[in-house]
Amino acid sequence: MIRVGILGLGFIGQQHFAVWQDVEGAQVVAVADKEVERVAERAAAIGGNIGEQVELDLSGVARYTSLEALLEAGGIDVVDVCLPTFLHADATCQALAAGYHVICEKPMALNVEDCDRMIQAAEEAGKLLFIAQCIRFWPEYEVLAKMVEGGKLGRLRSLKFTRLSPRPTWSESSWIIKADLSGGALLDLHIHDVDFILSLLGMPPAVFAVCANIAPGAPKVDHVVAQYLYEDTVCVAEGGWDFPGSYPFEMAYEVIGEKGCLKFSSAADPALVFYPVEGDPYTPQYEPGTGYVREMEYFCRCIENNEQPERVTPFSARESVRVVKAEEKSINSGQIVSL
Repeated sequence: MIRVGILGLGFIGQQHFAVWQDVEGAQVVAVADKEVERVAERAAAIGGNIGEQVELDLSGVARYTSLEALLEAGGIDVVDVCLPTFLHADATCQALAAGYHVICEKPMALNVEDCDRMIQAAEEAGKLLFIAQCIRFWPEYEVLAKMVEGGKLGRLRSLKFTRLSPRPTWSESSWIIKADLSGGALLDLHIHDVDFILSLLGMPPAVFAVCANIAPGAPKVDHVVAQYLYEDTVCVAEGGWDFPGSYPFEMAYEVIGEKGCLKFSSAADPALVFYPVEGDPYTPQYEPGTGYVREMEYFCRCIENNEQPERVTPFSARESVRVVKAEEKSINSGQIVSL
């Protein structure tokens, strides 16, 4: 049994707590949060843009108000870092140095330098570090990856990825909309698609990005449209959280190849359809759901087998941050940025 200690019980920490309940061979045995009310025996639900809002039952779970107390108490195998982004690097390095494996919520960190520090800490500690880039494990995105790998789409011609969200007003002190704490929509929201694009197509030679800042007082980038300048493939990603609260969250892609078009939208029914060049449209067979349980099950297998994660390596997560920072540079300069 892999024993998990969750650090941070805000929105994503509560989501992780619920997800771990469905991971066979793992159990949350401890939680920590500086806010006392979040580690009460019955903790009020914190809403967000995904998942159900459910009160947490923390009875039978060790509860602490600091990372230091969690680490000192021991009795865990892995620390699940669900803190705000600006705290990821320090908390991850501290947990690794204390002798624990770490799963850290995306994005890995605010900058490449902190990512490198986390990677070095894992190497020095001889422990496993896994960045929770869940879209790599999301069923509809797995279908796309497998169809591309198997040649069922043929040579790719055009790819468009979309991720749109109502304004994220649920975080404590609104830290998530403060660019110096979260990286803004670029690093917190848009990085999902950046990371998946890199996993699918590799590193592009260059990027070009433009942005909009619609909400007054918001970080500079509320909405981004980025182009990845591959030599023979058009690839664009759009991401934004500048929509009204009544707007439904949507993630989507449209990928066109020589043999057809695969189209997905979380707001559509059916969500996934393949339009072949020859024959009628159909939905490929797959098991619907989310990528959360799958990514955690995967990391648990890595721990059990003492194998470095290969589907999402720390370096690949670091490279996703590097591309986002290149997009930011492109936005600020109005120029194409080489990678």
